[in-house]
Formats: sequence, structure tokens, C-alpha cells
Amino acid sequence: MVFVFRLRRRLLKYKVSLVISFIIISLLFCFRVQIAHRPSEYCYNEEPIDVVYTWVNGSDPEFLESLNAFTSGIRDNVDYSKQRFDDKYELKFSLRSLEKYAPWVRHVYVVTNGQIPYWLDLDYDKVTIVSHKEIFQDPSSLPTFSSPAIERNLHRIPNLSKKFIYFNDDIFLAAPTFKEDFYTPNKGYLVYLAWLVPNCSPNCPWMYVADGQCDKDCFLQQCQMDGGDCDGKDIPSQLPYMADQSSVGEMKEQKQSQLNMIKQIKTNFYKLNHTTTYHGVQNISTSNFLNIFVSESTTQIPVYKPFKKWSLENLTKIVEIHNKLVLRKDRLRRKRLRKQKDAKNHRWHFQGNTQVDAYSASLQHTNRMLNVKYGFRTRKVPSHAPIMIDRQIMTKLQDTFNDEFEITEKNRVRRGDDVQFSFAYYYYLMSEQIDVPIGEIFEEFDTDKSGTWSDREIRTLLTKLYELPLSYSIVDHFEAILLNCSENKVFSDVSTPEYERYIDSKLPTISERLVASCPTLVKLLNDRFGLAHKYHFEIISDAESKHVSFKMLNSNISDVVVSLDEIRSNSRKFVCLNDNLDESKVAENELVRAILYDFYLALFPQPSKFELPDEYRNKFVYIKDLNEWKMYRFKIKLFIVFLMSTVLWMTLFNVIRRRFCQMIDILFC
Repeated sequence: MVFVFRLRRRLLKYKVSLVISFIIISLLFCFRVQIAHRPSEYCYNEEPIDVVYTWVNGSDPEFLESLNAFTSGIRDNVDYSKQRFDDKYELKFSLRSLEKYAPWVRHVYVVTNGQIPYWLDLDYDKVTIVSHKEIFQDPSSLPTFSSPAIERNLHRIPNLSKKFIYFNDDIFLAAPTFKEDFYTPNKGYLVYLAWLVPNCSPNCPWMYVADGQCDKDCFLQQCQMDGGDCDGKDIPSQLPYMADQSSVGEMKEQKQSQLNMIKQIKTNFYKLNHTTTYHGVQNISTSNFLNIFVSESTTQIPVYKPFKKWSLENLTKIVEIHNKLVLRKDRLRRKRLRKQKDAKNHRWHFQGNTQVDAYSASLQHTNRMLNVKYGFRTRKVPSHAPIMIDRQIMTKLQDTFNDEFEITEKNRVRRGDDVQFSFAYYYYLMSEQIDVPIGEIFEEFDTDKSGTWSDREIRTLLTKLYELPLSYSIVDHFEAILLNCSENKVFSDVSTPEYERYIDSKLPTISERLVASCPTLVKLLNDRFGLAHKYHFEIISDAESKHVSFKMLNSNISDVVVSLDEIRSNSRKFVCLNDNLDESKVAENELVRAILYDFYLALFPQPSKFELPDEYRNKFVYIKDLNEWKMYRFKIKLFIVFLMSTVLWMTLFNVIRRRFCQMIDILFC
């Protein structure tokens, strides 16, 4: 008995030790991000994240033959330049960076037109080649050479994670990257933005559109006719001009004469502290105005409209407005020039036929699409960085703009009417709103959860409704609204808790039912709090200066070396090397390729698990050939299995038949 008792005690100690060890291991596993020197907000169940690449081998003869066949008759408003498809081993080194700096990625999908990188290890369980045929819903849209058309279907990859990160193959990681760089439960999706969307016309930034003033430079189709600012107005007709260079000078008397506007002023002479130059009335019809073009050296003079009734006060207002306009235009001009300098690589150039910058044109097209849906506002271009996509949100985005995405998918090559993938996704994410019920608004300010608003909570509400500092008239006005709403309304289900009212307070019990039954108060609350963002997000507005290195590589060797050295010197998390090489400079381009490959090797010298050993390469570089070979092997295996099964069955049959015959002989012979 003593022996059994001691044995049980020892077993109990072992069980306790096992339980404690299990708890410690679980905590270490939960906080493994902290152990890796990356503090997480808190430990939560992490969902798997996949990565998707798009890739093409632009030097493949079959691909070039197919591209030429589909683009031979296309000349206008398209972009099919060869650098869009040229492969400089960007995918190979991007995968090395992914394995080095983001090992938490569950799986990698490489979307191709049927090609296979010769160096890719297809037996590695973390990579899958996906052809366009597997994800395009409309087979008639294939083959396609348009990245926007391909991007429109990425969320349809079989077995893809709910949230995935999309990489262009010219983007790689240069620093440790974590899921929190794309999404956190607290902040939501991180949105990386760069510079403003380029001007819709050479002299019309988008900030001028729908700003309440009719601008002739914006009265164009590509600027959506100035956002309706010129509706119902002559552009211009029978309007006097005021000189843009008018300045404050010596006091000067101006006589009433010559101009129709001055004839309407009853007083004969005025003394003004502003010298104003007027020009005669110009008879320009709207139809003629649209066909007038001014040389670049001509100074454009803004149009001014007369007041209905004229007096000294009205004329003074004209001068004041003019002075403000001169200052405002000067301020906007400086801001515009600064933004254009920052975005010098992404200006929209107006060209005739031949190839165009389809990326910039698609940005303009997408911006107009968003303006129609969400209203005119200043928007920024997404940074050249990976983007996290939620498959459900992408589906809703394409349902919202179904016609535009259908056109995008049917475009064989990049065109100006494509929907820009990341730009549309980001601003759909940030623009979608939901209605907030009045009950939720009430509960937000009912901080003590008493079911009523105390005087302290009402004070907090007022600071959210009105500009500070709060005046007595504002507080008194809001109290009057509450008192008017409470007249002849008694809700006995809720009473005012003790110490909820100040000594001199006149307010009754302000319950949720009282607030909901007061139209004036409901409108006031809905106007301020009635709409909320549907999705949580945080804008990283300084992404290009802190998180992203974006370089346009040209055929100038010195420029390329300087750009690559800047990346070596100041490594940021995301790096994009955009190919802008001149196709005509073959020798320089070959040297650029060598310099770029040496740069990649300096950063990522170690092969990744995604690669075959150097002495091996894939036998097949097309998925169709690989699948045919796999089918042939399958048939051979099937034949061998059938043959072996047949031999085995015949052998077994013969054995059984002999045994049976022996038994018969024994029994009956």
C-alpha cells in the first residue's frame, strides 16, 4: 500500500509539471512575435495570408508572336511597349526577399499566361502556378496582355486566403515586414498613398473641378465639364474682364463711361484705394469659345460677372473679391507647381495616336468613375507598394462598378479606359459609408450606460457638434431644443439618476426614446454623426518618404547607378524598380540588366526554397506542356497498374482454381 501511494504522488507531480510546461509553451507560442523583437498589439487568432504575383516572360517567342497578332491592328490609346513584359529576374529576387523578410506568408500564387519560370521549383509545397484560364470567367477575353484585366480576376484563385497581398514582380522587400504593416484589428487596413492624381488637363488640377467657380480650362470632357460649375452659365458671353495684374496704387478717380457695367452705377465718381483696369465687353458665344485656343505665352484674364444691382458697396465687393482671387490663385499655383514637381514621373501627357501612358490615363478614368459615385474630391495615387486585398471587399467593389470592370477585362492590352486596380480598391475602401442608427449615436455619448444623458455627457456632445469655444448662446439654444422636444412627452421607463444634473439645470430626463422622437435633434445628430466608414482604415500619407523607395530606371547608366546606390544607402520597407528603358538603346539596356542583376545579388545572394538548384531547370516552360506530360505519365501509370492488376488477378485465379480442383479430387475421387 505504501508503495502504491508513493507511486501515485510521483505521477501527480509529473502531471502538474506537464500542465505547467504546456501553459508556458502556449504563452511563448502566443507571443512569438514579441520574441522576434516585433511587439504585437495583443495576441489574437491570426488568419493565414497568401501572396499573389503576376508574371510574364516578355522575351518568349510564342508570347511575342501572340502579342503582335493581337496588336497589329491597334494603334490608338493603348500601351503595349515591350518593357511592360521584359523579365529581368525581378520575380526570382522578390521571392528571395519574401522568404527573408516575410516568412509568415502561408502560400505564394504566381499568375501567368501559361508560362513557367525555368528556375521555379514546382515541387515546393508553398508555391503554385495559376494560369489565366483558371481565374477568368469569360474565356473570350483570353489571351490577354493587360495587367488590369488580370488583376480584376486575382481574387478568384482557388484556395486563396480571405485576405491576400498582391505584389507586382518589380516590387521587393528590403526590411522585415509583418502582417501589421498591412492590417491590424485595431486600425484596420493600412492605405499607402503617394502624390496627387495628375491634372485632368494641362491647366486644370482636380482641385479646380467642382470648386464652385467656372474655370474654362476645366470645361472639358476629361475634367467632367468642371464638375457642373459652369452649368447654366455663358462661357463667357457679354462679360467684362478685370486685369489679373491689377494692384494697389495711387488713389485715382474713374469716370462713368464706355462700359455697360459702369453705366449702371448711379454715382458719377468714386475714389478707391485700388487701381482697377477694365476691358471692353467681348461678344463671344459659347460654341465659339470652345474652339478658341490660346498660345502658351498669352496671359489669361479671369472672367468677372456683374452684380444685379450696382452701388459703391457692390463695386467695393468686386475689388475685394478680386484681391482675394489673385492671392488664392497665386497660392494654388505654387501648390500645383510643387505637386507637379513631386509627380514629374507621372504626368499625364496628351498625345495623339501611337502608344500612350495607359497608367496615367487609367488613373484619370478611375478618378472620374469615383467622382460620379462618391463626389468630387482631391485624391492621391497609391504608392508603389504591395497591397492587401480582402476578397469580399473586392467582390463588392466589382459589383458596384460592374460595367467598368467588364470593359477592363475585355481590353486585350492596357488602355485609357481601364480601372486602375489599387487606386479603385483603396478609395472604395475609404469611401463606402453606412448609416448609424440614432440609438448607436445616443449610446456613444451615454458613457455611464445609465440610459440617459447627464449634463456632463451633453457638454461632451456639444463639443462634437459645434466649434470651440462654446458660447452661452450655443448652450442655451441646445437646451431650448431639448426642452421643446420634451414638452408633452413623458417616458416613465427611464428616470434621471442621482447627481446627473447640475444644481441650476432645467433639463428633464433625456432618454433614447426622447431623442428618437425629436425630429430637430435627430436631424442635428444625423447630419454630424449619421454616417460612418464601412471599413476601418488608416492612411499612411507620407508613404513615399518613409516606407517606399520608387525608382524609374532609364537607359542612362549613370542614372541607374545613382538610383540603385540611393536604395543601398537608405533602405525602406518596400522597393519598386520600374522599367522605363528606351527600346532603341539595346547596348545600354544590356548593361543596365547586368548592373541590376548585380544589385539584386548584393541584397539577396542566397537562393530561396522557391528555386531549383543552379544545375537544374524545368523541363517545361509552358503549363500546357507540363499538363500534357503529367497526363501522359498518368496514363502510363494507369496502364501499368491495370497490367499488374490483371497479372495479379490471373495468378490469384489460377491459385484458387488449383486449390479448388484439389479439393474436388479429394472429396469425389
